[in-house]
Amino acid sequence: MCAKIASRVALDSDSRVVTGIPGFDEMLEGGFPAGSLISLAGRPGTGKTIFGSQFLFFGAKELKEPGMYVSMLEGRKAYVRNMLRLGFDIQPLESKGLFRFLEMPTLTSEGMPAIWDEIVRNIDEYGIVRLVIDSFTAMTQAFERIGDLRVFTHMLLGKIVGGAGCTTLMITETAHTDVLSSVGIQEFIADGVIHFSLVPITGEARVRYIEITKMRGTNHQMGLLPVEIGNRGISVKVPHITAR
Repeated sequence: MCAKIASRVALDSDSRVVTGIPGFDEMLEGGFPAGSLISLAGRPGTGKTIFGSQFLFFGAKELKEPGMYVSMLEGRKAYVRNMLRLGFDIQPLESKGLFRFLEMPTLTSEGMPAIWDEIVRNIDEYGIVRLVIDSFTAMTQAFERIGDLRVFTHMLLGKIVGGAGCTTLMITETAHTDVLSSVGIQEFIADGVIHFSLVPITGEARVRYIEITKMRGTNHQMGLLPVEIGNRGISVKVPHITAR
């Protein structure tokens, strides 16, 4: 059983939350605004899960900031195995109460409040300040109308982001074309939006990119930024500026 964190790590409202993603933080004034909601949007296989997990792992291991990964898709066993391949050994952090993996089923709209109550309870009990929810797309499947989804998301994310003060990354899959998933939270409530893409170049070669399309209160890098995924996670290839 993991240890409990007695109190939340204090984060000033004007502070930056360092992601620990090599090459990324300098693209947006040192990190995410504390307590913000960030949408990680893109097709499967573009690096969203790795980005979110690396964000949590760095915060827990290097800064002793408790983090939690909420999965509505992947089980804990598979997640731990996949993270180990990237050098992210989360089990020692779990034993110290610095990392939690919360596996939640995707239910009907009537069952969603119970899921969110459990998320909020864990945030309060373990002093969580970094949160990743995988995924918003899975949540949309519980709702038949866009209006219901929008109201529910505003209300309950307000508890997590506004009330608890967590810096929250919400994974959004964009491969589907149904109406609800295509709407995306970024248009309505996200403080920041990062798009992930996989672009073919020659033959079977593919290059992964991210693009920061929105970040409230932040001067950020514009345009596509190439990223690499290796045995130490994801990193951004910082563009070189030629001196004149």
